Amino acid sequence: MTQPLYILSACAISAQHTYDATRFLDPVLSVNDGKLFMIDADYARYISPVAIRRMSRMLKAGITAGMKCLEDAGVKTPDGIIIGSARGSVTDMQNFLKDMINMKEEALTPTAFIQSTYNSVNGWLAMMTKCTSYNQTYVHRGFSLELCLLDAQLMLAETTEKKYLLAGGFDELTDEYYIIRDKIGYYKKQMPESQALLNHYDTPGSIGGEGASFFTVTNDADKASCAIHGLQMLLQPTSEALQAAMADMLSQNGLKNEDIDVLVCGMNGDSRNHFLVDPLIATCADKTTIATFKQFSGEYDTASGFGLWLVNYLFVHSCIPTETVYKQGTSDEINNVLLCNITISGDATLVLVKRNSLAG
Repeated sequence: MTQPLYILSACAISAQHTYDATRFLDPVLSVNDGKLFMIDADYARYISPVAIRRMSRMLKAGITAGMKCLEDAGVKTPDGIIIGSARGSVTDMQNFLKDMINMKEEALTPTAFIQSTYNSVNGWLAMMTKCTSYNQTYVHRGFSLELCLLDAQLMLAETTEKKYLLAGGFDELTDEYYIIRDKIGYYKKQMPESQALLNHYDTPGSIGGEGASFFTVTNDADKASCAIHGLQMLLQPTSEALQAAMADMLSQNGLKNEDIDVLVCGMNGDSRNHFLVDPLIATCADKTTIATFKQFSGEYDTASGFGLWLVNYLFVHSCIPTETVYKQGTSDEINNVLLCNITISGDATLVLVKRNSLAG
């Protein structure tokens, strides 16, 4: 990645108080049934009463997170909208399939079907912001959000003009979808309290989660809190391949392991991919603080969006919430942060984020 991708603002709707970042982890919200559902935000602030009554939770959350993200950045109409989702609106899809069965495929209303498509959030955001420019949706499981960021970086690298893009990801959890994924081993059989997730790496599976995370990204360093300088996606890597990719990314940016102030690690408590975690942590220098987030967000395909929101939070507030600390480092600075996400299928992504020293 040669062109830094500057983050101007970030907004997340999750199972914690991230929508109002001043309340993040105050208090910490925890469950013992393995289902971390989103906290509803003030959807009516951005969505009209006529439209809101026909929308699913995920559609409302995606629209609201995207609109607030742009509002926080002072951008009314973005130059493009790029969103990733592995599943789209699961609730609307389920409702449409149920109607097909109950009504024997006759006299079906198209609303649930239209809103179940992966790009429905994109469309609503485009209409509400009057954005007639680039609009793209990525549906690539655990790489969906990272491909949005890569696409945004490539688009912004093509011009010297100031451009502002809305990039983000969302995925939904429902009770029915939880049962389906549980049958293929996604979740733990003996479910711990969510905050104790990382104490149970001796059993397979994780806990379910959902959320919507959005970022206003730009090629203009002015006023940006931080910038993405490196991005890698690895399909079911070995431990050696993950460490090599990390070393290569740092080398390309003139850094070494000891230059990383914080490692934000997407550990998910699954014993089947713990072999990636231990060696990664072992490579960290004593100065590096290791922070984790999936005990707060749960595991879902675009959970790395919650992780990137947390990275931006570290830079904005210049502190690391004690609840997220897995291993305390000796460094008091937050200049270089590495986000490593490990998915339930054993894939991994690396995102290198640096403090923006050029902010005006």
